[in-house]
Amino acid sequence: MKHQALLLLSGALCSGASMAVDRSIDVPAKVAVSWGYLTNSTAAKQSRALGVGFWQRASGAKPGVGEVFASAMEFQLPEAAPNRVRSATFRFSGKPSQCVGAEPVVVDVYAYAGDGRGEIGDTSAGSRIAQLSADCNDHAAFSRPIDVTHIVRQSTVAAGIRFVGFNVRKANNRQGPGLFVLTPGKLTVVLGEPDAGQPNARRQPVEKAAKNPRAPSL
Repeated sequence: MKHQALLLLSGALCSGASMAVDRSIDVPAKVAVSWGYLTNSTAAKQSRALGVGFWQRASGAKPGVGEVFASAMEFQLPEAAPNRVRSATFRFSGKPSQCVGAEPVVVDVYAYAGDGRGEIGDTSAGSRIAQLSADCNDHAAFSRPIDVTHIVRQSTVAAGIRFVGFNVRKANNRQGPGLFVLTPGKLTVVLGEPDAGQPNARRQPVEKAAKNPRAPSL
């Protein structure tokens, strides 16, 4: 009987340990906005679609006349203690909208502390975390995952609403139109169990029950 009880207790411990696994959460964009900045002007207007790059105005306009687009996306972070964040990755995708020529379009990705509003200042905020390059025929680079673990870990809280934002801006003086339409994508956050790394917290009540002489026999 004693041997059988020990086997059952061992199985319970192993089962509890196997349940303490990491959990992956795909967070959709809470806010996604894009702004177009007119060349040779300080004017800007919000776009109905996300985009990055330069749009050349048609109807006989001079070369270099058009709009430069930048986009910002914000995500509401899951409530968790910072030490529970195992990893976090951000990804988005893009495809050519108005693009000619062989010169690649280079874009920078910046991270900033968001507020869930999507304002024009969000397209120029933050610190650069990645640089991507694509041309009119090959735009797979926009789908590359970007490691943002340290940014999410610094921003997340155990209780409360927090947002993290990412903006995408044109980074080179590419000649000719090179506009890409963007899809917001997602932020993937991997969280560990709250009691991960503390085996005694799970083991203690089982050990006491095993040493209690009045415990019923199995």
